[in-house]
Amino acid sequence: MSNISIAGNVGSDLTLRYAQSGNAFITVPVAVTTGRDDSKETHWFDVKCFGDLAERIAEVPKGSRVMFIGRMKQDNWETKEGDKRSKLCLYADEGGPSYRWHPKGGPSGNVDKAAAQSVQAAFADDQEPF
Repeated sequence: MSNISIAGNVGSDLTLRYAQSGNAFITVPVAVTTGRDDSKETHWFDVKCFGDLAERIAEVPKGSRVMFIGRMKQDNWETKEGDKRSKLCLYADEGGPSYRWHPKGGPSGNVDKAAAQSVQAAFADDQEPF
């Protein structure tokens, strides 16, 4: 099966859920904008994540830039009124933050200075810290 990848912005606050089996799952609405100026278009994708990936992605705030790799799958269901519905979703195998548009230092724009100093100090005596 072919994989596809998307990069865009998280469109809403995320809610982590658990199946009766205890498996974590989450649906991430991702806005992907293409084009420039007057020809810009935004396309929305529902990305479904499961297990450890779902638990990690749940911490990503609304508006954050993310990337996902997975496969497209048609979800089918029936409403309470008996109407049949379907939607194309991306079932993610991999995903996480995208740093392409973030300022240097990551999503917050700041590097954790204490962590950086700790790593630098470990290398100060020319000995491997590991």
